[in-house]
Amino acid sequence: MARAKPELWTRSGSARASDPTLTRFTDLCRRASRDGIRALDRKDLADLPRLYRYAATRLARVETSGRDPAAARALRAELARGHAILFEGLERDERPWYARVLEFFLAECPRAIRAERRPLAASFAFVYGLALVSYFAVAADLDLAWSLLDPGMVATEIRQLQNTADGQPFRGNFTFGIGKSPLTAGWIMAHNMGVGVLFFASGLLLPLFVYVLAMNGLMLGTYTAVASHWGRADEISSILWCHGTIEIQALVLAGAAGLVLVRGLLFPGSWTRNHALRLGARRSWRLLAPVFPLLFCAGLIEGFVSPHAPIEVRIATAVVTGVLLLAWVGLGGREVAPSRGFVPR
Repeated sequence: MARAKPELWTRSGSARASDPTLTRFTDLCRRASRDGIRALDRKDLADLPRLYRYAATRLARVETSGRDPAAARALRAELARGHAILFEGLERDERPWYARVLEFFLAECPRAIRAERRPLAASFAFVYGLALVSYFAVAADLDLAWSLLDPGMVATEIRQLQNTADGQPFRGNFTFGIGKSPLTAGWIMAHNMGVGVLFFASGLLLPLFVYVLAMNGLMLGTYTAVASHWGRADEISSILWCHGTIEIQALVLAGAAGLVLVRGLLFPGSWTRNHALRLGARRSWRLLAPVFPLLFCAGLIEGFVSPHAPIEVRIATAVVTGVLLLAWVGLGGREVAPSRGFVPR
């Protein structure tokens, strides 16, 4: 009668006592975990990958048999330890931190924005569509301004327009001197970043996001149209868009980041809901992260340029910042082929 082979797995969950190869693998892993990989000599380092493959094979066999779950759990834990040792740093980016930051903002963020062009395009179309409609409506009938915009804002603007003498530049709310610009710019930055967080939060609830976009679109159109009745539409537009070219786009981008995040939860597609949410969070972060540097730049412009620069400088600032913003979104993160120029990504 043939003699049965000795069982390699014990009911205690440990296979080391019955398999010297597994024992050596476990000992090497624990030494490397405790003292570092440099504690192993050349022979140990050469043996570790082979022992790892052996342990993986043994785990596959015991899991297939299903006879000893405790031993499988113990060996799975040792394999996880060995995996961490062997593959540590395999995907680690060795570039300096500033290179990784630049890559994130100049390449990854623009690619994410282009990938979400549909919700962004819809958001911008809604904002600027309402702005145009409200502008032409109020330009034709000033009384509509009281219904489309907060009456207090309308009354304040009309009073400012009436108090601006002929030949004097219209400054609106920007009546502070250049000496107060640093403090004012800091307050504006903090305020706008808070509004950015509000826009992001509104994106998590679509009706609220639509409401916030509508209020901003109506404000842009109505505020400019009221000024047109005093022949000041060009001046107020130059003030608004001097910093608003960056500010408004950044705020809409923050709201879109909220939409992208909640989309993974509501519409996971072929993914599990948990995995879809994680994927959405990564893309949402790439939309939200540049919002705050953009609002920082907009705050500097609003504090130092919009209130004090002549209209020509304000218009030039709006044009230059708009071109730079479009170049960042349109060209950032595209690969350059030697003979073909930019390769879309």
